[in-house]
Amino acid sequence: MGVLHLSLAALAAFSGQDAQEAPEKEYTTGASPWQAQIFSSFTNWTEDELAQRDAWDLAHRCGGTLIADGWVLTAAHCIDQAKVDKGYRVRLGADYLDNDEGVTFRIDRMVRHADWNKTAHTYDIALVHYVADKDTKVSNAGPISPLTLYDGPPLESGVQVYATGWGQLEEGKDKGFSSELTSVELTTVDCADYPQYEGKVAEYQLCAGPRQVDDIADTCTGDSGGPLALDTDEPVLVGVVNWGIGCFRENSAGIYLRIDNEHFRDWIERAKTLDPSLNVLR
Repeated sequence: MGVLHLSLAALAAFSGQDAQEAPEKEYTTGASPWQAQIFSSFTNWTEDELAQRDAWDLAHRCGGTLIADGWVLTAAHCIDQAKVDKGYRVRLGADYLDNDEGVTFRIDRMVRHADWNKTAHTYDIALVHYVADKDTKVSNAGPISPLTLYDGPPLESGVQVYATGWGQLEEGKDKGFSSELTSVELTTVDCADYPQYEGKVAEYQLCAGPRQVDDIADTCTGDSGGPLALDTDEPVLVGVVNWGIGCFRENSAGIYLRIDNEHFRDWIERAKTLDPSLNVLR
């Protein structure tokens, strides 16, 4: 897969969740060039806030996946019109969040699934469109390229996948996020094997958990919206990080929205061509 050479025309003008110890995650350097961050552009943090967490940590919201020039796929709970109006941004080409790495863009519009339900975690998918502005500087960006959407049949259990993100490394409220992009190796599993999810997982969602029986590999708060990719020589996007009951718990798994030839590929294409004055689509 070739590197996307940031072909946005505007770029040329702007070149000048009981907590327990988390399993060790693999750290990645430039290995996920499609990884996006969605973050707040707010900077007026209080002294008390900054005494507890760094500004980059306070600003981080979610992950996402670059799927086309100008478009990042994420979860519906990660974005809304109010966040767009507040100046939320997308960061691409970064491994680290604590050193101003990568290139950032202003989110100018978003499209959320019309049937998204926060309480039920249903249809948790959204697209954000980004544009360059005066704060877009390419000098600190690493490799950037889109990730192809998987176009095969829905995945069965036992398929090796992996997720990436800057999410928490332990369960609990306000634990802080990882400054370095991490990768976790997972395998698709049968949601029916997890009683805690009975009646809570739709057919368009999949479950993924640790590859080893005694492992607790997982995604967590802050990873939402990020990619679940097929673990092959040529990765493709098979899911979006959605939700889970806790993080890094024994005998548990995370819930991901499916991307395949029966789920959401058509929605994504229609969302990209939706009238810009609209921000929801069924």
